[in-house]
Amino acid sequence: MLNYIMGLAKLKKATVILPRMETQAAVSKLAELEWFHPIQSSSASEHINPYYDDLLLKAQKLYQDIDEVIKALGIPAETGVLATMFKGAPKGKTDYHIDNIQGFIADLEDRAARELEGARKVIGERSMAQKSLEEYSNLKALTENAASLSMDLTRLGTLTKFYAGIYIVDSTDEAEIRKSLEDLAVYSTNLGEKKTALTIVGSAEDAERIAKVMRSFGINPLQIPANMPQNPNVAFSEASAKVKELEARVAQLDKEIVKLKESIVTKVLSLREAAGVAKDVLETTRKPGGTKNFAVIEGYIPADMEGKFKKLAGDDYVSVVEDTGVTIDLQDSGKPTMPTLLSNKGYSKNFEVVTETQGLPRYGETDPTKIISFVWPVFYGLMFADFGHGILLFGLGMLFRIRGNGRLKMWGTLVAASGLAAAIAGLGTGEMFGFHFDELAVLGDIAHALPFVGLLSVAELTFEQVVKILAVSVAVGIGHLLMAFILRLRADWRLGNKLMVYTHDIPAIIQYLAVVSLILTAIGAQYDIIGMFLSNKTYGPIPWISDVFPWVTVGMVARAAPPVIFACIAITIIGGMKEEKHLKAEGKESPHGGMVGIIVETVMVRTIEMLANTISYSRLGIMLLVHSALLVTVNNSFEHGGGLAILIGGNIGIMMIEGLIVYIQTIRLHLYEWFPKWYKSDGVTFKKLVPNMLYTNLVWKEDGSSGKKKQ
Repeated sequence: MLNYIMGLAKLKKATVILPRMETQAAVSKLAELEWFHPIQSSSASEHINPYYDDLLLKAQKLYQDIDEVIKALGIPAETGVLATMFKGAPKGKTDYHIDNIQGFIADLEDRAARELEGARKVIGERSMAQKSLEEYSNLKALTENAASLSMDLTRLGTLTKFYAGIYIVDSTDEAEIRKSLEDLAVYSTNLGEKKTALTIVGSAEDAERIAKVMRSFGINPLQIPANMPQNPNVAFSEASAKVKELEARVAQLDKEIVKLKESIVTKVLSLREAAGVAKDVLETTRKPGGTKNFAVIEGYIPADMEGKFKKLAGDDYVSVVEDTGVTIDLQDSGKPTMPTLLSNKGYSKNFEVVTETQGLPRYGETDPTKIISFVWPVFYGLMFADFGHGILLFGLGMLFRIRGNGRLKMWGTLVAASGLAAAIAGLGTGEMFGFHFDELAVLGDIAHALPFVGLLSVAELTFEQVVKILAVSVAVGIGHLLMAFILRLRADWRLGNKLMVYTHDIPAIIQYLAVVSLILTAIGAQYDIIGMFLSNKTYGPIPWISDVFPWVTVGMVARAAPPVIFACIAITIIGGMKEEKHLKAEGKESPHGGMVGIIVETVMVRTIEMLANTISYSRLGIMLLVHSALLVTVNNSFEHGGGLAILIGGNIGIMMIEGLIVYIQTIRLHLYEWFPKWYKSDGVTFKKLVPNMLYTNLVWKEDGSSGKKKQ
């Protein structure tokens, strides 16, 4: 297990010092470790290891050879979505038992020679057949218009004092050509309605003029390759027969390639993947720092790998592991950038694709992936709430998860989670394919037995239902935004930026709560905005606030919230002025634009932004209402004689279009409303020396044993 720092693996700096001529042996050890992020030194040594370079050249050539075979076979680098759905991604892994990187490359060369021998043979035959087919097809096209000419062209090329050439021209151009060459002998042979064969005879000196005239019409003399009969009629017949024969041969070879591809696809993909790993490992560590005789390899390793790193280095090399002294990346201050290694496991790991959309967290920053893995399904489920659609979406996601691999498998889990959340939310709305559970005989009893079914009903879009749905949406948004404000406060506290904590982060949270309280108070006052501030009128309860604090009234909140908001604004302005003064003292430019900029940003921008961000979450309810309205339209059309085609086609269309729109809205709430409040998103990826592989297991031999697998 990895040590965790805010959802990220804790890293240590590892250094190996060794004789330069033994670099390849040390790299083998680091590849076995796998979890090693090399530090690319700006002062890389110019001294090289010739044996190492030869090894790298072998790996590069091997990878290129394998890649060329794969491309010739038409095997895609990644299995597409449709191919995964209907055929499934290639499955299975190949084990490679490894002593060192040299032996690994030698083993790959032997395997590639064996596994690809048949493929290379068929590809070569197919290439030759295709080349011959193109040659004979060109000859067939060349002689097709002259096929009715039965004459030997050999003697035309033996003339010395005279020039004679045969040209196939459009019949409409004959008169103009004769006019251009009226002093020469021109004989014509009709080849059909549109084509004519012209035999032009002149002196040897006329050859160039004839060629210029005919080129102006885009015509060249009829010339049959020397290895073919020089009679156009015979040449056309032979070319036609050969084209037919070669087309059949190419089709047969294509079938053989398809069968061959199906039988070896996993093996050749594994060969390319393994050769790519060998090549990348050698390229990454080719020029370590150090002196002429000694090399220094530096990198980062997870703290939990310290023991294994020292064990692999053993007594053969000098190895040093030290704490980086960094708890959170301070790259803004000019310090070296630490890589980020996400440490999510199981379900939450699949949501790293969403985190990567915005960018990785800095080292030591909070990883949002676990939060996203919970919040994402909630958002998607609320906007796509329908039990039937959710079950179908869940099934689609599980199909990708089971039949896919790599990132598509991760996306499959994300889609399945979204579908499951939509199905659960569909129970809350009591809807299945737009029909309420009460309307479905099979589910009617279940709807009455479970108290939460129809809790957030959209069966009839009354004003009260719409307000209730929007209220729930805004409540979810308030919680999400508060989480962002707290995470921002936490990050500044860990950075030791107490000025930002006390004059920006805490006031921002208090100000936001005060703004939200005023919004809820306005609802409790039935939108009597002026009255709630000026009159002593008794209003109804304040949504959510009165549920927690029954003694709180509209007048109390209306009188208490504004001073709190103004006090928070004043504290933030003072903090901004102090921050600007501090930046000027350090010779840095202020991002606020002076006193006026600070006031405008604090009084107007932040307050308006808080309102806009909160209101933005109403899209959760709006998309639910749109989804429901579309289904009602489809179902009404079905009930009025539209037929099953309307019902099925309408549901499929809504799932495709609405599902995509809901995905966009879900990711938008994260990218534009949540992340900018607290997340830096400019982390550097921890690049393992040996990456995760889809088709390959590296089994490192240990003291003659079978070793352990590295996937």
